[in-house]
Amino acid sequence: MELMEALRTRRAVREFTDDPVDQTVVEDLIGAAILAPSAINRQPWGFVVVLGAERLRRLSVEAKHYLQLHLPAGSPLAMHAADPAFEIFHGATALVIICAPDGESQSFEDCCLAGQNFMLAAHAKGLGTCWIGLSRPWLNDPPVKAELGIPAEWHAVAPIILGHRRSLPSATPRQKAKIIWSR
Repeated sequence: MELMEALRTRRAVREFTDDPVDQTVVEDLIGAAILAPSAINRQPWGFVVVLGAERLRRLSVEAKHYLQLHLPAGSPLAMHAADPAFEIFHGATALVIICAPDGESQSFEDCCLAGQNFMLAAHAKGLGTCWIGLSRPWLNDPPVKAELGIPAEWHAVAPIILGHRRSLPSATPRQKAKIIWSR
């Protein structure tokens, strides 16, 4: 897929089939992620891969419960968490968590760059992804880190669900860029 086409057509996918994503495909996508630039070439990222739609459904229940206790009442995100039909991981068959191994702000930004590479590479392979930022506080809770095998000193930065998409959502209109030319 040509780069500009990938940029124009990639979408957040929230409807997946039950077909698992092959482990070698996940490894290829991580290989694309680590091609991202990083400050002073530190390459400060680690990856935790959680596989299985049923496991992710169980984890969605845990995450929703956590969020119901920790999100401010009245926030739009709290309303999502309170909805019995809402599933944080949207039925995906894989969750890839890109983590910063330290607390450096630049490491967090570098992980975000890796996340964009990961999502574009997945789209080029005909797979769907969605960055699930809502899950980040839960993923950084020490008992959850222990359950998922995330080292205690790592910080979950980019939780991205992955799977075979049921369909590709249509494009949403983009606002005109706000540009200030300083000469």
